[in-house]
Amino acid sequence: MNLFDLPKNIKTVDVAQPVFMKGEKKIGVLLIHGFTGTPYDMLYLGKRLNEKGYTVLIPRLSGHGTSSEDFLRSNWRDWLRRVIDSYFDLAGICDKVYVAGLSMGGVLTLILSSIVNPPKVVTIAGAIMVKSWEINLTPLISLFSKKFKRKNFNEKYEEKDFKFLSKEYWQYNWPLQAKHLLKLMKIARKRLKYVKSDILILASEKDETVPIKAAKYIYNNVASQKRELKIFKKSGHVMTNDIEKEKVAEKIINWFNE
Repeated sequence: MNLFDLPKNIKTVDVAQPVFMKGEKKIGVLLIHGFTGTPYDMLYLGKRLNEKGYTVLIPRLSGHGTSSEDFLRSNWRDWLRRVIDSYFDLAGICDKVYVAGLSMGGVLTLILSSIVNPPKVVTIAGAIMVKSWEINLTPLISLFSKKFKRKNFNEKYEEKDFKFLSKEYWQYNWPLQAKHLLKLMKIARKRLKYVKSDILILASEKDETVPIKAAKYIYNNVASQKRELKIFKKSGHVMTNDIEKEKVAEKIINWFNE
């Protein structure tokens, strides 16, 4: 993909804008959204953390929240680099930085932790493995198709930004980009032995994307001395914005406050 050929009308929609909230504490929290997600998925959690005095940064991963064409021009290196840069930015103004990531953001959190060793991290439905076996075929499928319409996708949205995101991202399967997600998953599994940060691992029994065994795998394979696994009962995959989001936020706040 040639960056010089990007369409002229690409822009970041409002709900995908990166978020920075200055707090009273000298502790920062980096929040990382997931695959085809946006900073909005982490906004409720970010506001709750900021109310407790934390400085919060929610970056927008490359290719997300702009257009499908832009998304296809991004890759796993771009997403990881954005997270590393964001950590450095936050570390420049805070004495300590904690990290929490949702889904692919949880995978990126693990890789980042294996590199910079933040004091505390949280994985939320961390997609170190997924229920769909088809992801293992994406290196092959991506040779023939970069995206194709999802069967039986009938989600409806009223708000214009979500309508746009649905049209550009959510109504498609993305073999090429899923190949890059698969790469991150493999890297994260190999680097779990280097993760020494205190870690809270959150999962949900009703998660339609990531199995409970992914959370247990993280728990059993990190090198962290302090680790905790918490399984929720009612949430879907986007635990930070679902029916138990208040409980999820409280658990994370308590973890960071310990």
